Amino acid sequence: MHTLSYLNEKLSAWLAIAPASIWVRLPRDRQFRLAYTVTPSAAVAFGTLLTAPATLPAHEQERYRYEKIEDKHLLRFFFAEEGQALIWLDSPSEAASTLTEDQWELLWLGLKLHLAEEAIASKNAEWSKLLAGIRSISGTLDTEAIIRDIIGNALSVIPAADAGLLHLYDPAIDRLVPKATVGFHDTLFKDFRLKIGESIAGKVFLDGQPRLYRSHPETTQAMRDISADNFHSLNHAKDLQNLNGLLCVPISIAEKRIGVLVLHQFHQDNEFTDYDLALLQGFADQTSVALQNAELYAETKQAYENMATLSAQLQARHDDLIKRNKIHESIKQMSLQNKDAATIVKALSRMTAKPIQFVDWLEEGHETFAQLPYFNRDELHTLLAGRRHPLFVHLYSAGRADSEYCYLYPLINGSVLLGCLIIPSAKTGLSELARMTIEQGRSVLTLDLVKKQSISSVLYKRAHDLFQEVIGSKGNDLLERARTLGLVPHAHYLVVYAHLSHCHDLALLEANIHRLVNRWKRDFAPAQVLTYGFHNHVTLLLQMNGTEERKALSEQLQTAVEEWERAQEASLSIGVGSMIEGVEHLGKSFEEARKAAHYLSARNRSGVIHYTDLGVNRLMLNQSQADIDAFVADVFAPFWAEPQKYQEWEHTLVTYIKCSQSPQQTARELHIHVNTLYQRLKKVEELLEIDLHRPEDLLKVQLACHLRYE
Repeated sequence: MHTLSYLNEKLSAWLAIAPASIWVRLPRDRQFRLAYTVTPSAAVAFGTLLTAPATLPAHEQERYRYEKIEDKHLLRFFFAEEGQALIWLDSPSEAASTLTEDQWELLWLGLKLHLAEEAIASKNAEWSKLLAGIRSISGTLDTEAIIRDIIGNALSVIPAADAGLLHLYDPAIDRLVPKATVGFHDTLFKDFRLKIGESIAGKVFLDGQPRLYRSHPETTQAMRDISADNFHSLNHAKDLQNLNGLLCVPISIAEKRIGVLVLHQFHQDNEFTDYDLALLQGFADQTSVALQNAELYAETKQAYENMATLSAQLQARHDDLIKRNKIHESIKQMSLQNKDAATIVKALSRMTAKPIQFVDWLEEGHETFAQLPYFNRDELHTLLAGRRHPLFVHLYSAGRADSEYCYLYPLINGSVLLGCLIIPSAKTGLSELARMTIEQGRSVLTLDLVKKQSISSVLYKRAHDLFQEVIGSKGNDLLERARTLGLVPHAHYLVVYAHLSHCHDLALLEANIHRLVNRWKRDFAPAQVLTYGFHNHVTLLLQMNGTEERKALSEQLQTAVEEWERAQEASLSIGVGSMIEGVEHLGKSFEEARKAAHYLSARNRSGVIHYTDLGVNRLMLNQSQADIDAFVADVFAPFWAEPQKYQEWEHTLVTYIKCSQSPQQTARELHIHVNTLYQRLKKVEELLEIDLHRPEDLLKVQLACHLRYE
């Protein structure tokens, strides 16, 4: 300003006129602006005359000229790169046209000095803002923060811009996507997606060449290929009708382009210059370096975090392995020390911090299942039948709003369910360490159960041999061997013999025998003297005191049969011998029980039968089923030769025998007249060649009917 004051004083001295006002127009200015005046109101009025485009010099060598516009006297000065300047004389004087060459040169040099000072000040301000912007984006290693601050810093560096967009390339959709904006509505983030090569930003990203547009027509022409959707989205975010200029530069990391930076001019008076484009490109390059540093930092940080996570995982794995080794050693020691199942389960509960329940399928009685909070025996059998892997169960309680969860771990030997573990759990299940502990403990428990079962089988064989020796001995040998089994010589005894059929899996058969033996030892204590299993049957020797015990015995045995039928693992046929007095008659009760059981088994029937209830069937115990079937067929063969013809006759004969040969009762049963009955019976006698009044023929028919339906 000191320079312009000096020039004004010189003009006043040279032309003897009032002070003048000085106007300048730099390359980025769209019109002249007032640089110096002592009469502001007059200068503003005159400024309306300077809105027209400046007159260019006729020759490049022309540096100044005198002009007169509507009685206004102007001194115009031209500068090759700095711009133009005007001096308006407040008091018009023709003397202005008579300035000497030296005076013109002095004015020109003074104005050039002022423009240089202004340019230096502008450049200093720009570089100060540029450095501040670079420091701002370089001072952080947060990629999101850098992206967020890029537009604001770019606008501060290039004051001719008043809005901006940062697009980054998204390889997943092969589009340029807006990541930061200034001066645009946020709806742009949702819908605006540029193809590569589309509009100005797409072309800059495609070829890497920065672009500059100084006017609305230029910008509109460059954006002519933008899609309708993208144009609508961009125009909705900011009215493009007011767009007067645009700068667009690529952002690259090394040779790889990652996006573009676009600055817009909507309301600024200044124009974009080539210098602005170069400045923006330099800023974008520095931004790419900051982004690369932030990316490398993020990768390094992520790698460090991954290493820390991996280290923590390895440490946790190491600690876990140590715990696993300790657990394995503890369980192995329990196995080597032959700890019982209860001790093993307590140890597992302590290791897992879970109240584990153990169900022994072979030896536990009803009282054990009654203690289970959620399951009964049948439910557990249904859930675990045929299952080898743990079962996660969601439990609901009618009286509670919350739910509970538990794991059922089956203990399996081949195809045989030996028992299970019930472990309460959270909804998310058990931890890996808890599962490993239970799996190892399950193996030891299974081994213990198999070992107990094997020992029991050996003991059963020994008991069988001893009992067979007792019932096969006489005299002193009998008494001595009876004492070995704890038998009282003159007490009352009874033998129960159970035959298990339809169980083809030998391991399952052995498990069922073991289960039945253990149950009968509990159910018939203290009356039971000896209980053992051998092959496919179980023998129970009871010391009895009276007939009342015999009745209770039948009910208990029938209950056992019904439970066995529900399990569908084997068919149980039970025979009960007669009650005898004295050990010398044990063989008799044993044979009776065995024959009664085989009587049911031979007819594929389950249930309980006393030998004394067999009646006439005792006569057939030693007959094979084939012989019995042949006898029945011989009697009924004439009927079966033509079943359609003789079916009614056969039914008449069977009903007659069933009604104890009573004609009246038989006629009522068949809903026919007695005379009709007599006629039919006569035809039956002729067909079968029998006489129902002859005792031997009647007995043959009665026996055939009995055996057929028995």
